[in-house]
Amino acid sequence: MSFIIPITDPLRKSVIDYIIDKGRKVMVIGRVDTGKSTFCRQLAELALAKGRKVAIVDSDVGQSWIGPPTTVGMKLVTEDADPTLFPDSFYFVGSVTPERHLLQTVVGTGKMVELAENANADLIIIDTTGLVDRSLGRFLKLSKIDLVRPDNLVCFQRDRELETLIRSIEFGFCHIHRLEPSKDIERKSQEFRSKYRDEQFSKYFSEFSIQEFCFSQLRGQRDVFLNGKRANEKELDIISKIIDQPVLYAEWFYRGLFLVTQSKLDWQIMGTLCNQLRVDEIINKIPEDFHNILVSLINSNGDPICLALITNIDFNNGVIKIKCMNGIADQVRAIQFSDFKLSNYWRDNIVCHTK
Repeated sequence: MSFIIPITDPLRKSVIDYIIDKGRKVMVIGRVDTGKSTFCRQLAELALAKGRKVAIVDSDVGQSWIGPPTTVGMKLVTEDADPTLFPDSFYFVGSVTPERHLLQTVVGTGKMVELAENANADLIIIDTTGLVDRSLGRFLKLSKIDLVRPDNLVCFQRDRELETLIRSIEFGFCHIHRLEPSKDIERKSQEFRSKYRDEQFSKYFSEFSIQEFCFSQLRGQRDVFLNGKRANEKELDIISKIIDQPVLYAEWFYRGLFLVTQSKLDWQIMGTLCNQLRVDEIINKIPEDFHNILVSLINSNGDPICLALITNIDFNNGVIKIKCMNGIADQVRAIQFSDFKLSNYWRDNIVCHTK
């Protein structure tokens, strides 16, 4: 076992000692580049050395170190707190930022903490994103705190930037520790962060292969696709005449239509289509919307198996090609969709194999 960096700050050491002695759930917050993840790893390894059963929940979806980016990961620490792309459990948020995905981020954090509790971890360490400013950041952190109920909150701040948030909960149920970031912390550029994510995805998918799934095998989550009644040839012909272009695929859902066309429909045509078909909602997508989007594959228990990548959809024959973990095809029951597309970096550096 080797620690990330020596703990030279007496206050930091006393906070760690206090949490190891009395803590049950600790959440660590602060802006980016304040040393949150390093603190979590130090605390985890020292607590493990003292005989605590430790779990780490990493809810930093952009710079994940427990699980791949876009996920909230949970790992039971048995030997060390080293980073891993394959945690014990994960929850798919579907974005590298919690903005526009607050609900998924909070739900994922809560689910992973619950799983850690069910695994009888007696010290759960929760790492978080650097989004703490403005109303959005405060709302996100307070929502996590309200759901998880940590008994210790470690706050890294340089200039009292967390005080508004801290004062809103500083009345007893949570022991608050204020720490200054280490002067040795290296600031990371956006380019560095983006490259880190690309490299993590590259490693994650490096041993995966492209496999085929029939529409009939799957259900869709976070999208209406794969959950409706497929339109027949006569219905497709009627829709095509209204919109004046071929329809690649269509599904009916309650008072609505999911529609795949070669080019996007404008709002006027969508309005005409709604009126003539007497539906309230039309969801229109083009094939490019699905190309190289990141998804999570779900088993019959509703649990995630792995992240995956849609490489192609044959709407005519009802077949989806997905780059995913080998040997899991029979387990997959649903696809959890997102609108997150991977960059070209790792696609240019991985040879895809079809099984």
